Amino acid sequence: MFMVVLDLEGVLVKGEYLVELAKIVGKRDVVEQLTKDSLEGHIEWEEALFRRIELLKGVEYGKCLEVARTLELFPGAREFVAALKMFGNVLVGVVTGCFDIVVSRVKEELGLDFAVANKLVFEDGKLAGVKIVVNADKGIHMECLAKRYNIKMEDVIAMGDGANDARMISKAGFGIAFNPAPILTKCAKVTLNAERLDEALPIIKEFISRKQAIKDVSEEKLKPKVLICDPIDEEGVQLLQRFGFEIVNKSDITCEDLKKEVEDCDVLIIRSRTRVTKEVIDAGKNLKVIARAGAGVDNVDVAYAEEKGIKVICASDAVANSVAELTIGLILSLARQIPRADHEMKRGRWIKNEVEGWELRGKTIGIIGFGRVGQRVAQLAKAFGMKILIYDLNRPSEDSFKELDAQLVSLDELLSLSDVITLHVPLTDQTYRMIGKDEIGKMKDGVYLVNTSRGSVVDEEALFEALKTGKIAGAALDVYGKEPPDACLVTKLQNVVCTPHIGAQTVEAQKGASINVATKIIQLFKHSHEGICERPCQECIKL
Repeated sequence: MFMVVLDLEGVLVKGEYLVELAKIVGKRDVVEQLTKDSLEGHIEWEEALFRRIELLKGVEYGKCLEVARTLELFPGAREFVAALKMFGNVLVGVVTGCFDIVVSRVKEELGLDFAVANKLVFEDGKLAGVKIVVNADKGIHMECLAKRYNIKMEDVIAMGDGANDARMISKAGFGIAFNPAPILTKCAKVTLNAERLDEALPIIKEFISRKQAIKDVSEEKLKPKVLICDPIDEEGVQLLQRFGFEIVNKSDITCEDLKKEVEDCDVLIIRSRTRVTKEVIDAGKNLKVIARAGAGVDNVDVAYAEEKGIKVICASDAVANSVAELTIGLILSLARQIPRADHEMKRGRWIKNEVEGWELRGKTIGIIGFGRVGQRVAQLAKAFGMKILIYDLNRPSEDSFKELDAQLVSLDELLSLSDVITLHVPLTDQTYRMIGKDEIGKMKDGVYLVNTSRGSVVDEEALFEALKTGKIAGAALDVYGKEPPDACLVTKLQNVVCTPHIGAQTVEAQKGASINVATKIIQLFKHSHEGICERPCQECIKL
């Protein structure tokens, strides 16, 4: 396993973020000079940073975000990262003195494995300071990341361009100075003056090939055994096979057979069909990981698994957009009575005068649960011109909803003010039947309710009564207390749109979920997470 650690500005991204930001407030020259002095080592890096931030205090958050989006990737950056991934066991990421507002976009755009950066601090929507996570000694973070992934420092490649990259470059097994300040060339193994980042590929490939050739391959370890209990996309299966996992694919396995088959398995991969109970966990004598290729793990006895030292993971990231798009589709189906119109047309009835819908624009949507799906729903709702109210059991960061012009409110406020209410929470003791008779009583008359999270979040009997009386004008459901629902009266009502738990049933989501859990499994088995960075970077504390 190898790791490539990159600086951001001047390596992956052209230009300097603070210099670009300084143009807005007419302080480009002084900020640019401070930046240059810092890169060349004429002034301490942290001192230069604090002085630049002081000059830029008061710039509005929107402007800061706008500038972050204008920074262009260095020529060849996409090809460079993609090619590194093709080398095999290579992790690629950044350790940078730049800021999360820039780094998060680049990480997502390039598919980086990790990103450690500083954080801009905003007060009342204006730049007020900086939280130092990465200081001048980037080598500390690089060493912690290597320890976290169980990678020897001799197998780490580092690339930077400024004085604050010096310790990182010198500590790496292979340090590359990329279009560098003169001070950096003294501690680099290679100095590369290039127009495109991907010109570094041949020397990195040669280094990795040479190191790989001399690695001791005589001690071949027993392949970890993965039991796939539900159908997942083939790309994830192939990825696990490439990394040396033994695959047993029994995607229609029964509960009784699972208890027998799991005995010598290291990993279970499931979706929503398979339930991993205490009995299954006890039967899995070698079980180390339970992975759900989807969002949520309510079909796993998580507490018991963790008590046994078994890691439980899922792929919420991969299916968030798919679920969010279905949510909006269901809202539109309610708003325009699409299922009814379709049904009557196929019966030969022209019911144009009976079908009067309503527009989303100007309506208030209440989003209960502001995780990955809730945030994506908010983005889509904003595009329709809806007013957005948010309630979350865990107060989300201001940055996550400010850009959406969303308002964080109490549950009672959301219930009483929303025209449409949509649920995006996991099923826990706190959320079980969180929408019941009392909560429905606090809703607007004629409200619309959408549930694509978990069926048991809503009291189905209370919902049935509210739909019959018209208190709730219509509901759209993708999930049910029992699946499939055998005697669910709600599904029989004319003012209800039903789908059979298809939130994550898209080609893209299934492929993404399969690759996502496969990648997490590989990391858990191939890298140790014992050595967690003691510094406050999200890449380490999030595990």
